[in-house]
Amino acid sequence: MNSARTEGQNGAAPKPKRVRSGPLSNREREVFELLADGLSGAEIAESLVLSPETVRTHIRNAMAKLGASTRSQALVIALRRREIASRSETQADEGGGHAPPTPRNRMSPRELTAPLGSVLDGLLALWDVDAGWIYMADDDGLALRQVAERARDERARLPATLTLGEGALGRAALERRSQIVRAPGSEGGALIVAPLLDGGKLIGVLGLATRPSRPTGRQELLLLQALASRIGELVQAGGPRVSAAVEQALDGFRASWASATRPV
Repeated sequence: MNSARTEGQNGAAPKPKRVRSGPLSNREREVFELLADGLSGAEIAESLVLSPETVRTHIRNAMAKLGASTRSQALVIALRRREIASRSETQADEGGGHAPPTPRNRMSPRELTAPLGSVLDGLLALWDVDAGWIYMADDDGLALRQVAERARDERARLPATLTLGEGALGRAALERRSQIVRAPGSEGGALIVAPLLDGGKLIGVLGLATRPSRPTGRQELLLLQALASRIGELVQAGGPRVSAAVEQALDGFRASWASATRPV
């Protein structure tokens, strides 16, 4: 009598949890799946009720097993080897939802070259911007392909393809987190990088290099993040009005950028 009740009040047996084989332990997989979702070490420790040092130990052990020298490299290897699952795969396995379907009218990378190129043209029209790049994520989500690039200096040019986690743009895409780093080929300029997201799905990544004369901080980061989010939504939605909507988003960004308060 009791055994029948333990299968659930609705009579359905609990769905078995996905089991993966490989060098990583179950705890190491848990830690790395949370890393892939963009959580910090402290947030992972709180989520899994572990000490921060224990989380760091799991990360170091997993990196050694995967033969990786950095966290980002280890995440890419783990994803490629199917050691860990993406957030959408985990939700589907647990019955908690499904990844949003790709709309039929979503534009191809080639179709996006013109509207996204115009975004970079508009950004470089700002006196304190030196370069810009937009990459789109491949269907497998493990590589980024450049669809637009504008640079005043040849040294700032980036490869046509990046692996997820490679360089500042690849790391921002992998971690799904906007960040500021030193700009490539720049003498003191900053590189602001923001992932293009739609409902948590990685669409691509946008990078913007500023001149040393432009103080770059949180305000600029938030402005580019808002622009990237809007572009991600528009690209995912597709349709004939993408170009006009992208231009409208760019106009709003440029107005906010020009009027942003400079640090004293």
